[in-house]
Amino acid sequence: MREEDMKLERFAEIIDAYGGDPLRWPEAERLAAQGLAARDPRAGAMLAEAEALDALFDAAPGHAPGDALTARILARRPRPSLWREMFPNVGVWKPALGFAMALAVGVGIQGAAADQMGLNLSDEVAVSDDAGNDDTVLTPLSGGQGWSEEDVL
Repeated sequence: MREEDMKLERFAEIIDAYGGDPLRWPEAERLAAQGLAARDPRAGAMLAEAEALDALFDAAPGHAPGDALTARILARRPRPSLWREMFPNVGVWKPALGFAMALAVGVGIQGAAADQMGLNLSDEVAVSDDAGNDDTVLTPLSGGQGWSEEDVL
């Protein structure tokens, strides 16, 4: 940026945002701002005021917060959700994808087991345990062989 292009309003924004030290100003506008401060008495006064405020801040003693204040701040901080505690660096999609894959595998295994028993997934099945013992028998309603619990396991 050329020195002539710097406006007083932009200079005021730079001073408000970055203070009176030119080293903290945006590099692309630094020379133009310094030139304006040297040419314009209003900009020079704004710079002197910002430098005085910076000196005041630099002279202020720095205090570490007390233990009581630290404890109060930490007690009021928002807690992460249970999801974030269980999966701190994982997006929502990864566990959902794992669940979907497990579901697909389960449905596939169920289909293969039904095929092995000669059942179609569209067949209706009757469950009976009237065999007089503790065996449960699955019988396709459309006819076919019945399967007991022992046959399946």
